[in-house]
Amino acid sequence: MGSEEGTASADAGRLGGRPDPLSRIGLGLWTMRSMALAPRNRVADYRAFGDDAALAERLGFHSIWSAEHRIWYDGWCPAPLHALAYAAGRTTTLRLGTAVALPTQHDPDAFADAALVLDRVSGERVELGVGLGHRDAEFDALGLRRDRRGRRMDAALDALAAGPSPPIWIGGMAAPALGRAATRGLNVLLPQTLSPDAIRRAIATLRGHDGWTGRVGTMRDVWIEADPESAASLRQRYRRFFLEEAGWWVLKGKPAFDVPDLLDAQMDRAAGAAVIGSPDQVASGLRELLEAGSEFLMLRINFDMVEHAELQEQIHRLAEDLPSLLAGAVAAG
Repeated sequence: MGSEEGTASADAGRLGGRPDPLSRIGLGLWTMRSMALAPRNRVADYRAFGDDAALAERLGFHSIWSAEHRIWYDGWCPAPLHALAYAAGRTTTLRLGTAVALPTQHDPDAFADAALVLDRVSGERVELGVGLGHRDAEFDALGLRRDRRGRRMDAALDALAAGPSPPIWIGGMAAPALGRAATRGLNVLLPQTLSPDAIRRAIATLRGHDGWTGRVGTMRDVWIEADPESAASLRQRYRRFFLEEAGWWVLKGKPAFDVPDLLDAQMDRAAGAAVIGSPDQVASGLRELLEAGSEFLMLRINFDMVEHAELQEQIHRLAEDLPSLLAGAVAAG
């Protein structure tokens, strides 16, 4: 990577170059989950991902985002850069993001080479979100020590810095993640559970580092549903879906189902932060994030609990409803 000033300039050109609100909105997360109890056709999943990417580009969204996990019951995509390469072939201007990729589970140089190649062949359209990873089973299966994640992340970032790197987004909200982004002049992608006040505090921490020139993005679970009864039903489905997923996370060193109080608190944070409701309600929730200082929003709308036709309808709804509702907030951002 070149100088911090050059990186910030390139970032500014790649993110939000158009005045419309959708130029600051990406869509996620495509993970191609397939479980033994709910198997999905892999070919159909990847074909649908390409269709969704083409639709997002046609409607004017900034980007589409995938994520990485492996060796786990829920069958997430273990190679998001490959999936994004397929999306790159179906699009020409849409930016291609990871939220997040896990360089801590790869050889640092090989990971950097793969990311740089994808950026080059896609026409410099990659937004590279990276995170430490949190699932012990993944590190154990790969023969890696989880307590050395920070060192492995720094090695990967150093390898990326040696080349013409795409914009890098450090995923997370913990002090080490914010410090790593601030000292390296990188962007930050904040998790979907943060309140506007927590976003302000994170931004203040970043700005407390001299010379930080990055951008701040925020993820948010979102769904537009104007009918109140249907919206309430969706919230219940959402909570059940994430309870099943979150129950396998490790909290305080134990599986979440073994620490029910912590699991309930996590579910309350996720459900409380989700923005589900009418177009005005969704726009109000997103406007709060922009007013808190977020320069970019990645809307998590691709839940496994919805059918593909519902997902595509939701993409259309967002494209139709958000530009006029968010225009003022974007102009002030």
